Amino acid sequence: MSRRPNASQALALKAAAAAAREADQDEDEAVAAPEHAPVADIAPLPEVPPAGPTDGAQIAAAKPIGRPKGRRPVAARQTVYLDDARHAALARIAEDRGRSIHSLILEGIDHVIEKPTAKGWQ
Repeated sequence: MSRRPNASQALALKAAAAAAREADQDEDEAVAAPEHAPVADIAPLPEVPPAGPTDGAQIAAAKPIGRPKGRRPVAARQTVYLDDARHAALARIAEDRGRSIHSLILEGIDHVIEKPTAKGWQ
């Protein structure tokens, strides 16, 4: 049985495919281009503004959900012992959502202690 790649594996596969396509295009252009092509005939690329949300509401909506970038501050460490069924269920859910088991466990703890999901909770 084959496993579906997680988010980072899918991005790595896409990047590898794009690099392979670019390498193939470079080889094709090198074969098709004359040896002494004039450089002055090449027009500069037009300036393109970055495509992205500009409205504050759009930026908040575009914010990624899940584990924040970088390391989290650690106040305590805990080992969790799971039976096979629970571990398999967590692994499936994490893979489907593109997250880690650790972030799902933290989300569950936040739910149990009724921590609000609002940004201002401290």
